Amino acid sequence: MNRAWLAALVLLPALVVGEEFRFDIGQYEKKPYEFGGYLQASGEHQVLDRDAALYALNFPDQQPGSTQRYRAVAELGGMYRWERVSAHGLFHGEVVDDYAGTGHSGSVYEAYLAAQPAESWRLEAGKRSLRWGKGYAFSPVAFLERPRDPTDPELAREGFVMGVGSYVKSFAGDLQTLTVTTVILPASDEINEDFGAADDDVNLAGRVSLLYRDTDIDLLFRAGDSRPDALGVDFARNLATNLVIHGELAWFDDRRHRVLDESGQLVSRETDAFDLLFGLRYLTATETTWILEYYRNGAGYSADEMERFYALAREAADDPILAELARSVRAAGYAVPQPMRDYLYIKVSQKEPFGALYWSAGGTAIVNLDDGSASIIPEVVHTGIKDWELRGRLALTTGDTNTDFGERQNDWRLELRARWFF
Repeated sequence: MNRAWLAALVLLPALVVGEEFRFDIGQYEKKPYEFGGYLQASGEHQVLDRDAALYALNFPDQQPGSTQRYRAVAELGGMYRWERVSAHGLFHGEVVDDYAGTGHSGSVYEAYLAAQPAESWRLEAGKRSLRWGKGYAFSPVAFLERPRDPTDPELAREGFVMGVGSYVKSFAGDLQTLTVTTVILPASDEINEDFGAADDDVNLAGRVSLLYRDTDIDLLFRAGDSRPDALGVDFARNLATNLVIHGELAWFDDRRHRVLDESGQLVSRETDAFDLLFGLRYLTATETTWILEYYRNGAGYSADEMERFYALAREAADDPILAELARSVRAAGYAVPQPMRDYLYIKVSQKEPFGALYWSAGGTAIVNLDDGSASIIPEVVHTGIKDWELRGRLALTTGDTNTDFGERQNDWRLELRARWFF
């Protein structure tokens, strides 16, 4: 046996030299397709605030002190290239089990074709999710997007059916890059029916992006009958390698919202025409990331307007007729994540705290500057298992009676989430 091994060792180099060297270029060529996504399972334990106005509205016939919510999510995305043409898709499906029962849903978030007929041109057609603006948690100039969830702003969102054309040109002077984007977005009973008025409208939008002296600047507009016409500007600039500032300003023509007036009637009133955002992102030497944003919601409700809604919600607990009115009022605009006017967003994240490998810890705070109430969400994330992300969160609300976060249904909420990426 020892002689056999010795013979093999002697003959092996000769066999390798005698074998013709082959280079398989297919192992290094870029594949024409991409596919990926994640599967997610999460569970929540919610401790309810029985004194809150939204508790009275959401649980009119029950008095639970806590409730659970379980959720399974699948998000699948892919892309295929044919020379200068590519097809893109993103599907989102989920099953939810909570106090209201068990339900499931599935949505095509994106399904569009893209073509690049020339180096400077790009054309897209289909269902597309845009991300305009420089804001992280909020974005006043996101004229063609669905609202972000400030507690999870990086989640994918469903897009709209549209046609997009872009032209890019580079320069050698102070103006380094110019990009012009034009969007056509139809709205009817069958296409983009939730974008706005569904009367076979055609909406136009555009963005001119400049990289001028190392400052990113966007000029934006939206015009059409589905939503109020709008103009916007945003910017972002590195003040240092670890410090970025950004801002957005949006103006809306004849913007109105539904308000519960002093007599208890739901009426339409004109709102402030401007929304504003200013923020910064800072990375410390110890790899702590800070994100701060101030958001001015010009269409937000005043403290008195919110107080009238909270009073109606409490009265609705014992009156079915008032309950129907309260639900209509909430759907008219009072149920949005930031219903009032001035908010401060703070997010901090520490990579590998105390030297703990594959862990990160941090938290998010959303403060209503009008009434002093807040949502505080500490979290930990573990990525030490290949292709897995494990996250734990504790969401706390604080605030007095008749305040934004003080009247929400949850006192606190514990969430555990596991994601498997592929």
